[in-house]
Amino acid sequence: MFAKKRVLCVDDHEDTCGLVSAVLGDYNVIAEYSKAGGLSQAATEKFDLIVVDYHLPDGTGLELCMLIRAFDPNTPILLVTCTHSISHEDVIAVGGQGVIRKDHLSHLLPVAAARALEVTLLEAHSASSG
Repeated sequence: MFAKKRVLCVDDHEDTCGLVSAVLGDYNVIAEYSKAGGLSQAATEKFDLIVVDYHLPDGTGLELCMLIRAFDPNTPILLVTCTHSISHEDVIAVGGQGVIRKDHLSHLLPVAAARALEVTLLEAHSASSG
């Protein structure tokens, strides 16, 4: 049997990480509630996907994405937000895979997570066979 995929959810609202866990029921979701906590988890644990809120009590999700990319160039990172001011291009520029509005999270996250994990698997396969 395959181990559950591990997802790090970094959001200062516990209910958002609860929703991520419910929506991604086949995944093992680990919750952190700050940029510092998320960075610590990402640096010491292995995750298949990282979901990060834009507004964190000690910084932004974009900042966290850049910090994670300094030591982990491969784990997919999806930004979630309530604001319209963060674009897909902003997230791509700091090494993330995309942005999902929180009001669409339950509909779009399963597809975005599956797509991000599929791209990661394809890139790993290409790197090992090339």
